Amino acid sequence: LSQMTVEEKLGYIGGIDWMYTKSIDRLGIHRMRMSDGPQGIGTKGKSTAYPATVTLAATWNENLAYQYGKALGRDCRARNINVILGPAVNIYRAPMCGRNFEYMGEDPYLTSRICVGYIKGVQDQGVMATVKHFVANNSDYDRNNISNDIDERTLNEIYFPAYKAAIQEAEVGAIMTSYNLINGVHAANNYDLCTETARNEWGFKGMIMTDWTTTEQGEDCTASGCMRAGNDLVMPGAFSDRDNLNQELADGTLSMDDLKACI
Repeated sequence: LSQMTVEEKLGYIGGIDWMYTKSIDRLGIHRMRMSDGPQGIGTKGKSTAYPATVTLAATWNENLAYQYGKALGRDCRARNINVILGPAVNIYRAPMCGRNFEYMGEDPYLTSRICVGYIKGVQDQGVMATVKHFVANNSDYDRNNISNDIDERTLNEIYFPAYKAAIQEAEVGAIMTSYNLINGVHAANNYDLCTETARNEWGFKGMIMTDWTTTEQGEDCTASGCMRAGNDLVMPGAFSDRDNLNQELADGTLSMDDLKACI
């Protein structure tokens, strides 16, 4: 880290080529390869399609969830994939949500138990799992602009338990923030969500990444705002506004400590 230039640091915390982190060849830093999930390797050619994770949850079988994750991890290893973007643990709150099939039902305890097994299975194969979408991705319709306004008790009793279990029990390697706003603030720009809750309250030590092209959706969700909120990686390539970031560093809006914390 001490040998990286400012430009290399700015580049490293933004993804490239849709599913990769950037390499820094002169320092021997290799890029990480990602793939969509959560029920099979979704972006690297033909692969085994697993049963939808809602059916996995319907088994109420934690050991089967571990075996499911283990098989996914082996598929990743066979394709040189370092990070799988799963499991998805949003809670069923609206029947019209387009991604309900890849979630694990409406019960926060059941979702917690299944996702812990899934994550351990994946990560025991040396692959990083990514729990998503943090938090309350209740709709795919206009998802970049909808604000899910949720009181603290409901967040803690319904929406948070699976993420908390993923962090504290399964030691998940990564969290992906959702597109939507939480109580008026985009999840990726939400300091209370990313830093106060995930890091300070639950003790998360891993990587927080944005969902794809999040910072390209509007002026109120920016790359520098994501960094200050606690995100480490903006995917896939939202640091095209490097001139703006350099200007923010120059005028003190963004600090080198903010940048260092992301890396």
